[in-house]
Amino acid sequence: MNKIFFKFALSLVLLLNTIIFVVFFEDLIYVVEDYLFPLFFLYFIFDSFGVILPMFNDSIYSSKMQKRQFKEVPDYDVDKLRQEARRNNRVAVVIFVLYFGMIALIGLSFLNFTWFDRKLLYLVFFGLNFADYFCIMLWCPFRQWFLKNSCCNTCRISNWDRIMKFSILIFIPNFYTITIFVLGVLIFLYWEYQHWVHPERFYRISNQTLWCVNCDKVTCGKSNKQKA
Repeated sequence: MNKIFFKFALSLVLLLNTIIFVVFFEDLIYVVEDYLFPLFFLYFIFDSFGVILPMFNDSIYSSKMQKRQFKEVPDYDVDKLRQEARRNNRVAVVIFVLYFGMIALIGLSFLNFTWFDRKLLYLVFFGLNFADYFCIMLWCPFRQWFLKNSCCNTCRISNWDRIMKFSILIFIPNFYTITIFVLGVLIFLYWEYQHWVHPERFYRISNQTLWCVNCDKVTCGKSNKQKA
Protein backbone atom coordinates (compact mmCIF):
# COMPACT_ATOMS: atom_id res chain seq x y z
CA MET A 1 0.00 0.00 0.00
CA ASN A 2 1.23 3.49 -0.83
CA LYS A 3 2.69 5.07 2.32
CA ILE A 4 0.57 8.21 2.06
CA PHE A 5 -2.64 6.16 1.79
CA PHE A 6 -1.59 4.18 4.86
CA LYS A 7 -0.88 7.36 6.83
CA PHE A 8 -4.21 8.85 5.76
CA ALA A 9 -6.08 5.75 6.90
CA LEU A 10 -4.14 5.57 10.17
CA SER A 11 -4.76 9.26 10.91
CA LEU A 12 -8.50 8.69 10.45
CA VAL A 13 -8.46 5.65 12.76
CA LEU A 14 -6.55 7.58 15.43
CA LEU A 15 -8.98 10.48 15.21
CA LEU A 16 -12.07 8.25 15.39
CA ASN A 17 -10.65 6.34 18.35
CA THR A 18 -9.92 9.61 20.16
CA ILE A 19 -13.47 10.84 19.49
CA ILE A 20 -14.88 7.58 20.93
CA PHE A 21 -12.75 7.96 24.06
CA VAL A 22 -13.66 11.62 24.52
CA VAL A 23 -17.41 11.05 24.04
CA PHE A 24 -17.95 7.68 25.70
CA PHE A 25 -14.93 6.97 27.94
CA GLU A 26 -13.72 10.41 29.00
CA ASP A 27 -12.23 9.19 32.28
CA LEU A 28 -10.63 6.11 30.78
CA ILE A 29 -8.54 8.22 28.41
CA TYR A 30 -6.39 9.37 31.34
CA VAL A 31 -5.83 5.75 32.37
CA VAL A 32 -4.68 4.50 28.98
CA GLU A 33 -2.68 7.56 27.95
CA ASP A 34 0.33 6.39 29.99
CA TYR A 35 0.49 3.26 27.86
CA LEU A 36 -1.20 4.04 24.54
CA PHE A 37 -0.28 7.60 23.70
CA PRO A 38 3.50 7.07 24.08
CA LEU A 39 3.19 4.48 21.29
CA PHE A 40 1.46 7.03 19.08
CA PHE A 41 4.13 9.61 19.80
CA LEU A 42 6.90 7.10 19.05
CA TYR A 43 5.21 6.54 15.69
CA PHE A 44 5.36 10.27 15.01
CA ILE A 45 9.03 10.37 16.05
CA PHE A 46 9.96 7.63 13.58
CA ASP A 47 7.74 9.24 10.94
CA SER A 48 9.63 12.51 11.37
CA PHE A 49 12.97 10.74 10.92
CA GLY A 50 11.52 9.44 7.65
CA VAL A 51 11.59 13.05 6.43
CA ILE A 52 14.93 14.06 7.95
CA LEU A 53 16.94 11.08 6.68
CA PRO A 54 17.18 11.08 2.84
CA MET A 55 17.50 7.30 2.66
CA PHE A 56 13.94 6.94 3.99
CA ASN A 57 12.31 9.80 2.10
CA ASP A 58 11.22 8.94 -1.44
CA SER A 59 8.42 11.53 -1.75
CA ILE A 60 9.11 14.52 -3.99
CA TYR A 61 6.90 16.92 -2.03
CA SER A 62 8.85 16.44 1.21
CA SER A 63 12.35 15.86 -0.21
CA LYS A 64 12.57 18.43 -3.02
CA MET A 65 14.93 20.54 -0.90
CA GLN A 66 17.60 17.85 -1.30
CA LYS A 67 20.24 18.17 -3.99
CA ARG A 68 19.53 14.68 -5.36
CA GLN A 69 15.99 15.80 -6.30
CA PHE A 70 17.17 18.79 -8.33
CA LYS A 71 17.14 18.46 -12.11
CA GLU A 72 17.96 21.87 -13.48
CA VAL A 73 15.83 23.36 -16.23
CA PRO A 74 18.26 24.59 -18.91
CA ASP A 75 18.51 28.40 -19.09
CA TYR A 76 15.68 29.01 -16.64
CA ASP A 77 14.68 32.62 -15.92
CA VAL A 78 16.48 33.56 -12.68
CA ASP A 79 14.54 36.80 -12.25
CA LYS A 80 11.21 35.01 -12.63
CA LEU A 81 12.34 32.44 -10.04
CA ARG A 82 13.22 35.21 -7.57
CA GLN A 83 9.86 36.90 -8.11
CA GLU A 84 7.96 33.67 -7.49
CA ALA A 85 10.05 32.87 -4.41
CA ARG A 86 9.42 36.35 -2.96
CA ARG A 87 5.67 36.06 -3.59
CA ASN A 88 5.56 32.66 -1.94
CA ASN A 89 7.58 33.94 1.01
CA ARG A 90 5.04 36.71 1.61
CA VAL A 91 2.15 34.28 1.46
CA ALA A 92 4.00 31.84 3.75
CA VAL A 93 4.41 34.58 6.37
CA VAL A 94 0.64 35.25 6.27
CA ILE A 95 -0.09 31.53 6.67
CA PHE A 96 2.38 31.27 9.56
CA VAL A 97 0.81 34.20 11.45
CA LEU A 98 -2.78 33.01 10.91
CA TYR A 99 -2.14 29.36 11.69
CA PHE A 100 0.03 29.77 14.75
CA GLY A 101 -2.22 32.56 15.96
CA MET A 102 -4.99 29.95 15.95
CA ILE A 103 -2.74 27.47 17.79
CA ALA A 104 -1.97 30.13 20.41
CA LEU A 105 -5.70 30.81 20.93
CA ILE A 106 -6.36 27.08 21.39
CA GLY A 107 -3.47 26.82 23.83
CA LEU A 108 -4.65 29.84 25.82
CA SER A 109 -8.13 28.32 25.98
CA PHE A 110 -6.64 25.12 27.36
CA LEU A 111 -4.67 27.05 29.99
CA ASN A 112 -7.53 29.33 31.08
CA PHE A 113 -10.78 27.37 30.78
CA THR A 114 -11.53 24.36 32.97
CA TRP A 115 -13.87 22.81 30.37
CA PHE A 116 -10.99 22.66 27.88
CA ASP A 117 -9.13 19.78 29.44
CA ARG A 118 -6.33 17.52 28.25
CA LYS A 119 -8.53 15.03 26.43
CA LEU A 120 -9.85 17.83 24.18
CA LEU A 121 -6.29 18.88 23.42
CA TYR A 122 -5.56 15.31 22.35
CA LEU A 123 -8.63 15.52 20.13
CA VAL A 124 -7.32 18.74 18.56
CA PHE A 125 -3.93 17.12 17.94
CA PHE A 126 -5.31 14.03 16.23
CA GLY A 127 -7.70 16.29 14.31
CA LEU A 128 -4.75 18.31 13.01
CA ASN A 129 -2.91 15.10 12.15
CA PHE A 130 -5.89 13.91 10.09
CA ALA A 131 -6.22 17.35 8.48
CA ASP A 132 -2.60 17.09 7.31
CA TYR A 133 -3.31 13.99 5.23
CA PHE A 134 -6.76 15.24 4.23
CA CYS A 135 -4.97 18.21 2.61
CA ILE A 136 -2.70 15.85 0.69
CA MET A 137 -5.35 13.37 -0.37
CA LEU A 138 -8.51 15.40 -0.91
CA TRP A 139 -8.52 19.18 -0.56
CA CYS A 140 -6.06 21.77 0.78
CA PRO A 141 -7.13 25.29 1.88
CA PHE A 142 -3.55 26.54 1.78
CA ARG A 143 -3.28 25.55 -1.87
CA GLN A 144 -6.76 26.73 -2.81
CA TRP A 145 -6.91 30.05 -0.97
CA PHE A 146 -3.33 31.20 -0.41
CA LEU A 147 -0.47 29.68 -2.40
CA LYS A 148 -2.41 28.76 -5.57
CA ASN A 149 0.03 25.94 -6.31
CA SER A 150 -1.08 23.01 -8.44
CA CYS A 151 -0.14 20.13 -6.12
CA CYS A 152 1.81 19.06 -3.06
CA ASN A 153 5.02 18.70 -5.08
CA THR A 154 4.98 22.42 -5.82
CA CYS A 155 3.85 23.54 -2.35
CA ARG A 156 6.00 26.17 -0.64
CA ILE A 157 5.14 24.86 2.84
CA SER A 158 4.79 21.12 2.32
CA ASN A 159 7.31 20.31 5.06
CA TRP A 160 5.68 22.60 7.59
CA ASP A 161 3.24 19.82 8.45
CA ARG A 162 5.17 18.46 11.43
CA ILE A 163 5.58 21.77 13.21
CA MET A 164 1.97 22.69 12.37
CA LYS A 165 0.48 19.63 14.07
CA PHE A 166 3.11 19.08 16.77
CA SER A 167 3.06 22.66 18.05
CA ILE A 168 -0.20 22.15 19.97
CA LEU A 169 1.56 19.53 22.11
CA ILE A 170 3.80 22.09 23.84
CA PHE A 171 0.81 22.82 26.09
CA ILE A 172 1.05 19.27 27.53
CA PRO A 173 4.83 19.02 27.91
CA ASN A 174 6.50 15.66 28.52
CA PHE A 175 9.35 13.69 26.97
CA TYR A 176 7.30 12.49 23.99
CA THR A 177 5.55 15.74 23.13
CA ILE A 178 8.66 17.90 23.46
CA THR A 179 10.74 15.44 21.43
CA ILE A 180 8.43 15.39 18.43
CA PHE A 181 7.88 19.16 18.67
CA VAL A 182 11.66 19.70 18.53
CA LEU A 183 11.85 17.37 15.52
CA GLY A 184 9.10 19.40 13.84
CA VAL A 185 11.02 22.62 14.49
CA LEU A 186 14.25 21.12 13.09
CA ILE A 187 12.47 19.94 9.93
CA PHE A 188 10.91 23.40 9.54
CA LEU A 189 14.23 25.24 10.03
CA TYR A 190 16.09 22.94 7.63
CA TRP A 191 13.35 23.41 5.02
CA GLU A 192 13.42 27.19 5.36
CA TYR A 193 17.21 27.30 5.21
CA GLN A 194 17.23 25.27 2.00
CA HIS A 195 14.55 27.50 0.46
CA TRP A 196 16.63 30.56 1.34
CA VAL A 197 19.90 29.11 -0.01
CA HIS A 198 18.53 27.00 -2.89
CA PRO A 199 15.15 28.35 -4.05
CA GLU A 200 15.78 26.78 -7.45
CA ARG A 201 15.01 23.36 -5.97
CA PHE A 202 11.47 24.36 -4.97
CA TYR A 203 9.91 25.60 -8.24
CA ARG A 204 9.00 24.20 -11.64
CA ILE A 205 10.65 27.17 -13.30
CA SER A 206 14.03 25.73 -12.39
CA ASN A 207 13.51 22.12 -11.28
CA GLN A 208 12.31 19.49 -13.76
CA THR A 209 11.64 17.02 -10.94
CA LEU A 210 8.54 19.05 -10.09
CA TRP A 211 7.05 18.77 -13.57
CA CYS A 212 3.89 16.68 -13.85
CA VAL A 213 5.62 14.16 -16.12
CA ASN A 214 7.84 13.24 -13.17
CA CYS A 215 5.04 13.08 -10.60
CA ASP A 216 5.40 10.33 -8.00
CA LYS A 217 1.85 10.61 -6.68
CA VAL A 218 -1.68 9.83 -7.79
CA THR A 219 -3.25 12.30 -5.37
CA CYS A 220 -3.24 15.42 -7.55
CA GLY A 221 -6.30 14.30 -9.52
CA LYS A 222 -4.77 14.87 -12.95
CA SER A 223 -5.14 12.10 -15.49
CA ASN A 224 -2.85 13.70 -18.08
CA LYS A 225 0.75 14.28 -17.06
CA GLN A 226 2.03 17.48 -18.57
CA LYS A 227 4.92 19.83 -17.92
CA ALA A 228 2.87 22.71 -16.57
